[in-house]
Amino acid sequence: MQNVLSLIKSFLGEMGGQLAPESTVEEERYYLPPGEPRSITGDFFEIPEYRGSVSAFQLFQSGISRTYLIGQIRTENEVRPVHYASVASVILHRENGHFSPFTRPLTADLLLLDLDGLDGQDIVERYNEGIEIVDCRSQDIGYKARRITAMRESARVQREMQEEGLLACKDSREQGVLIVVNGSLQQIEGAENTPGLVGIVPATADILGDASAVLAVPFGARSGLDMKNQPSAFYMRLREARGANPDFGLVRIELGRKPDGSPADESWASEVASLMLIERFPVKPEGEGWDKQIFALQSAGDYINTLIPPQKMVTTYFGRSTA
Repeated sequence: MQNVLSLIKSFLGEMGGQLAPESTVEEERYYLPPGEPRSITGDFFEIPEYRGSVSAFQLFQSGISRTYLIGQIRTENEVRPVHYASVASVILHRENGHFSPFTRPLTADLLLLDLDGLDGQDIVERYNEGIEIVDCRSQDIGYKARRITAMRESARVQREMQEEGLLACKDSREQGVLIVVNGSLQQIEGAENTPGLVGIVPATADILGDASAVLAVPFGARSGLDMKNQPSAFYMRLREARGANPDFGLVRIELGRKPDGSPADESWASEVASLMLIERFPVKPEGEGWDKQIFALQSAGDYINTLIPPQKMVTTYFGRSTA
């Protein structure tokens, strides 16, 4: 996040912005010079034709679901929010008794703006700094509509990365290898019919099926397989709640077809659950609070650290060294 904020500050400098005296640690305000329509080039994006004069740009941070509201552009007639999101997709495959990453985590840093009136065409470009500008204009100029649009655009980018990664994984893997995706199979076309595919989703208040029974699942156990909804799924608690929210440590594990191509059943669910438990616990935990990275997730970045912990951890989520 700090890298993104520094890039935006650099962009404001390119625009001739001056830090306002009333700025605080929590909120920075930059006053920008008015001017005629012009081209603006920043360190990480370009608006070929800029219409209207910007009077101020406020830069701040507050958590909003899977995006962050990091600022707003004030034009003569309205205030437009600027969102930032870091989305990611991890694909694991199980061979030789262990899960391992198929490839490096697929990640994207997104800046989500409503560019209507600022640029005559949709802008979706990737820049050298790794920031992707996504035009998330909304027909409704209300803030709520723009926030929802930004969240949907963030989810769309993540879904596209998952689909690309899965395609590459399926093209290169041998038959019978289990593939685990960090995300719901519902968002991936044809995933429920893909042999050996498993999706892991952090549980939320929107629990499918009997919510009371799911929330009562103890640490290390799973619920029954729900085959009424597609894809078939069960819930499992992979971290002790210890007085936290009742959905703490719960994940929904969605199943495609069995590796042999037959439909998922209770025996397959039990096998997958056993694998999740085996891979959940490091053989030798290193450092105090190592398990705080596991589940109770708030963002895609946290999910990456959960499935593939930082290099500094000698023993990983997979029970072996990252070295």
